[in-house]
Amino acid sequence: MLTRSFRRLLLAACALASALMLAGCGGDGEKSEGNDASAKDRSAEVRLEEACGGVFDKKIAAEAARSGVDRVTPVKSESPAEAAAGLSKETTWGTGHDLCFLENGRGEELMSLDVAWVAHPVPGGDSVRASVGKPIGGSAGSLEVRCGLNERRTGDRYALEFTLRDAVTVSAHSHAKLLIATAKKVTSAMACQKQPQYPAPESVAPVPKPDKYGRVAR
Repeated sequence: MLTRSFRRLLLAACALASALMLAGCGGDGEKSEGNDASAKDRSAEVRLEEACGGVFDKKIAAEAARSGVDRVTPVKSESPAEAAAGLSKETTWGTGHDLCFLENGRGEELMSLDVAWVAHPVPGGDSVRASVGKPIGGSAGSLEVRCGLNERRTGDRYALEFTLRDAVTVSAHSHAKLLIATAKKVTSAMACQKQPQYPAPESVAPVPKPDKYGRVAR
């Protein structure tokens, strides 16, 4: 016959085991929910030319393919029209809008492009200033664009800054094309007092000439 004290110990052990099992189940559920949320933000794998609204042309795709990248996984980002609407309403600066974010099959970042207001005008009073070919930190290039909207958001005080990160390492010319093509899509959906005058990509960075092995220098 079981003693009263032994029965108490047995009941306590059972209660502890049940609590541990429930905690384990709850933890797995939370992890699963997190994975599900992450999966919802990622699209199916596509060809590079199909990503980010078609800003990657065949020449950029060919450069990326030489680096071993021809298919990518787009991560949820804003369309140019959505970003333009958000930028037009903002009364502060520094809020970033992801316009393009690409990963490989292992979930590693390949390339991304975002835009935000910065609290300074385009230097020299220019309409647009591009900076490519001289990576700074994690940035492969940037494009500052004048887009005055009203008395508060004037082109003399603010600019739109498009920033590109690139782990694929396509050429500076391709960086210029991506930045300019994306910026055009955004500003065309904004009521800029004067539409920006974008330069030709080849005037920002020359078209690269492949070497005898078909490789293109950045």
